Amino acid sequence: MPTAADRDALLASAQRIGADPLDYATVMSFESGLNPSIRGGSGNRHIGLIQFGPTEQQQYGASQDQSFADQLPAVERYLTDRGYKPGMGLLDLYSTVNAGRPGLYNRSDTANGGTPGTVADKVNTQMDEHRAKAAAFLGGTFSPGAASPRGAFGLSGPVAAGTPGSVTPSAGATMQAPEADRSLQVAALLRTLTAADAPAASPIAQAAAAAPQAPQAQPLRRPAGSAFDPQRFFALLPGATPR
Repeated sequence: MPTAADRDALLASAQRIGADPLDYATVMSFESGLNPSIRGGSGNRHIGLIQFGPTEQQQYGASQDQSFADQLPAVERYLTDRGYKPGMGLLDLYSTVNAGRPGLYNRSDTANGGTPGTVADKVNTQMDEHRAKAAAFLGGTFSPGAASPRGAFGLSGPVAAGTPGSVTPSAGATMQAPEADRSLQVAALLRTLTAADAPAASPIAQAAAAAPQAPQAQPLRRPAGSAFDPQRFFALLPGATPR
């Protein structure tokens, strides 16, 4: 049974690879029930949190006698080596685990002892129960009908309760809404925004630009060589008494 220490280890692992913790825990729940020692697949040769095959067990250092936290580095090495990138969603995360790299949504491992269906089938129709289990593991609850494609946990924590796809925290949990990642949108906008694309100035702005500019005031200068006359200066002040 996963513990609070296991939860903290998963959160730290998700942050290291840039994964949504809820997606990360959902995939592990689907593959292994969050059990690092479980065996499965064809011939019962696959083991652990993401069901490492015999070759992957040796390549990434996964073994059946590892604890939950001890096996997470092997999961991280496998995912990053196979092409998983920070910010990828549940579909690409599971495609990397199930099919060997992101983007293979129509692949199926049924012939190798996996559950029937493609990567997309499993993500879209078979993971609600495991997403609920993953949310409970992370300290909240999950409503299957409100699932969002990216999941409700971001790298900065769960989204606020009551929003679509939200995870409701257990008592005492602190909620923090993750910031929307608009970096790709901004970059695309900056690449396409040129001087030719700028909107024409409004008639008011054009009129203001064409209006004659008021002459700038020039500082008063004393003729070269002339001395300052204090009596004359004070006599010119408003209210001064003529002498």
